[in-house]
Amino acid sequence: MNVLVLGAGKVGYGVARELSRGENSVTVVDSSEIALSSVANRLDVRTVLGHASDISVLKEAGIEKTEILIAVTSSDEVNITACQIANFISNVGMKIARINAKSYLNEQDLFKENRFSIDFVVSSAVEMTKMVKRMVSIPSALDVAFCAGDRLRAIGVTCKKNSPISDIQLKYLQSVDPKSCIAILLMKHALGEWFIPTNNDVIQPNDEIYFICSSENVPQAMELFGYAAHTDANIVFIGGNNLCEEIVSSMPSDDISIKVIESDLSRIEELTKNLNNVEILQGEPCDTEVLEFSGIRDSGLVISSTNDDKVNILSSLLAKKLGAKRVATILNDSSYSDILHSLGINSVLDSRGAVVSKILHYIHEANVENILSFSEAEIKVFATDVLNNSYAVGTLTDDMNIESEVYIPVVLREDKIFVSPKKLLLNAGDKVLFVAQVKAIDKLLNLFQEKPKYLL
Repeated sequence: MNVLVLGAGKVGYGVARELSRGENSVTVVDSSEIALSSVANRLDVRTVLGHASDISVLKEAGIEKTEILIAVTSSDEVNITACQIANFISNVGMKIARINAKSYLNEQDLFKENRFSIDFVVSSAVEMTKMVKRMVSIPSALDVAFCAGDRLRAIGVTCKKNSPISDIQLKYLQSVDPKSCIAILLMKHALGEWFIPTNNDVIQPNDEIYFICSSENVPQAMELFGYAAHTDANIVFIGGNNLCEEIVSSMPSDDISIKVIESDLSRIEELTKNLNNVEILQGEPCDTEVLEFSGIRDSGLVISSTNDDKVNILSSLLAKKLGAKRVATILNDSSYSDILHSLGINSVLDSRGAVVSKILHYIHEANVENILSFSEAEIKVFATDVLNNSYAVGTLTDDMNIESEVYIPVVLREDKIFVSPKKLLLNAGDKVLFVAQVKAIDKLLNLFQEKPKYLL
């Protein structure tokens, strides 16, 4: 497919990197020579220098032959205009735009059909709000992702010392607690990298682990890693920016005690006016006295959410030093993630990475559900449906598993859940979850395509 990406920032780069790995012809447009040079030196894509909503620039970038337009510049107005122009010039098949301004997003009918020429709108604030709400749903988790509606949860945790599952070889996992029915998706040893585990791997204290289980078994599964079924969900936000306001306003404040630390008086007035049942504290994000006064030692979760990555990093480290049990840092640059994890920060929330993931999810076929993505390790967790007459019908799950490369942790069949299935024949209508290296995904998905009619 011919793909045109407008904007060479973190989101544009992330989308271009993923799409250029497949059989796509990708062009990236940006007004910054430095940004384009970085993209051109690292990716197999074409670049065009110029303003993203300039008609001549769009024509130079090949808008007439573009099948997918992804407008992710830093300007909402440029993104909207570019989609409008693209629709006028060539009637591009799929138009995606990043829109962050609340004033646009609040107008629910604005992006409906026959209004603006945009097929899909994605917002950093909306995606981060969903991410934080998932975290709060299981307070002890590093990360939570829903799968197959709400039937399954993919959960990231740090294994506690002396937990029931610590020092257990994976082949004996189900013998620890057969009722929990969990499957390990990914593991990362201290200071190591994410990898797809085998039955011979051993879960060690302080390992970071992603596992999957049914929604009703979450409390039992968390106890295996040393976490109580119920944890205090009181939250302290360090930084009262627009993203913080968006997250807090969507959360049930009757059930959760929320405090927000903000230094700017005018911003405090806005937050006080717009948020109910939330305690607003004036103070600098890196002031230890303010942090201690907020009660972070007794909070269930501290989230650093200023507009400055460096301030978020420092305030997170201070919060952890002052006794915060669980600290999450919102970043625009995910390159700091590994450093923060090594320093004890529990969760790093990549705002731009969340947008990239959402865009890619929309572009992929409807029967593919992206659940988790680990860009640095080039590993993805996704689910796909077994279609009628697809090549996968009648295939044994064991025949798809490739050690350290492809693994099937779960198969859903109607109301049944098969965890780590052995020699299970796939039926039409099944939903199959995969943990796979990126290089193997295209071949896997080809198996789940329906056969041509001449082969039936």
